[in-house]
Amino acid sequence: MKVRRTVSVLALVAVAGCTVGPTYVPPHTDAPSQWAVQPGTPSKPVPDEIWWAGFHDPQLSRLIHEALTRNNDLAAAEKRVEAAREQIRIEAAASSPVIGLGGIAENRRQSQTIQWPPRASAGDYRYWSLGFDGSWELDLFGMTRRRTEAARASAAEMAAQRDGFRLRLLAEVGADYVTWCATEARVQVAEHRVSLAARQRDLVTHEWTAGARARADVDQAEADLAAAQQTVPPLLAQAAHMQNALAILTATTPEAMRLTPRADLSIPMPPARPPSLPSEMLTRRPDIQSATFRYARDNAEIGVAVASLYPKVAIPLDFGVTTSTLHQAFTTASLLWQLGVTAGETIYAGGRRTAQIDAARLQRDAEWLGYRQAVLNALRDVEDRLATVADTESRLSFVNRELGAAQEQLAHAERQYRSGESALFATIADSNAVDRIHEQALSTRQDVSLSGIALYKSLGGGWRTNTPP
Repeated sequence: MKVRRTVSVLALVAVAGCTVGPTYVPPHTDAPSQWAVQPGTPSKPVPDEIWWAGFHDPQLSRLIHEALTRNNDLAAAEKRVEAAREQIRIEAAASSPVIGLGGIAENRRQSQTIQWPPRASAGDYRYWSLGFDGSWELDLFGMTRRRTEAARASAAEMAAQRDGFRLRLLAEVGADYVTWCATEARVQVAEHRVSLAARQRDLVTHEWTAGARARADVDQAEADLAAAQQTVPPLLAQAAHMQNALAILTATTPEAMRLTPRADLSIPMPPARPPSLPSEMLTRRPDIQSATFRYARDNAEIGVAVASLYPKVAIPLDFGVTTSTLHQAFTTASLLWQLGVTAGETIYAGGRRTAQIDAARLQRDAEWLGYRQAVLNALRDVEDRLATVADTESRLSFVNRELGAAQEQLAHAERQYRSGESALFATIADSNAVDRIHEQALSTRQDVSLSGIALYKSLGGGWRTNTPP
């Protein structure tokens, strides 16, 4: 009899490998073979996953490192990933036996008015009990395995969300730093325009004093100087705002944030665009990865719903001693145990369980559509960024040519002034023209750098330069 029971239990365990529900097949959508706007080929290798190294700015690399190691929101996202991974252990533990230890030591009084069960004695008596109790629910149809599968997908989705936040964080650090550098350069140009306006005001005042100018010319020169002076404070405030923003991103107090202007007050420029393919981008973007894992999670949830249609089988176990006299607690006569198999199945639930399966399938189908939409959004995002980069680089080429021509004109005017062939007013006017074009060039360079950072973010981070075009 004992052998037969043992064989029965082993047979139940043997069939525990059955897992109901649909088999997971990763979602897939066809990607175009090339981008509509063809990216250029980098002139120098760019390290994979550390796109900011291509800017060749040690201060930017330092800020990136501080953001990665100290940003509070990124650290919180990492903690949420770790918590999601612990949930995997929680779900997987359901397939293990549960064993408890308990004991009772008390005085009891048997009722004398009860006719059943027959009493061996009446009145007060002692009761001692010590033992183990346990239960093992067999995962015959894979409900626990499906829940563990769903927990793994949820943890992977949480990790993808963390990677997405990390990508946005680094892009924001880069964009804020580029804006700070551009603002510092604009401050220099604005201060130079103020000095030119003051110099022109002094010349006009001197000529008015000599009777060669009207008072209206002096008033206009004063107005031009005031207008030039008004452009400086907003730029200083914007630079302070960007510095404070970088302090928050790097978990530093604003007063402790120290930034050193670049030696030439230039704007860090991004490297050439990468020769990445659309199919490569689909495997790198965190939002697409997150949509993939959501689909996997909901596919596993279908298996959980299907498994609820089948019986639940468990093996209860009780082992211990019970006695009224403590000195007999560890004798064979006081020993008790219980071992068997329990099974239960719901006969009627008003269609709730089939509705749960239908709802799970619909939720998975919705995630499939969400994945397809995420892919379309990503493709559009990259194409938009490529078009913006091409536009800003083209405008920068034109404005650099214009700036070069204006600087040549200024140099010619200065030579004429030194030789006495022209007045100082002409030189000041040409210098003002150079400053205006220079400011436009700074704005365009900032656009090029920001559009490059946005492109890196839309591509999912870094890239490998050995990817075949």
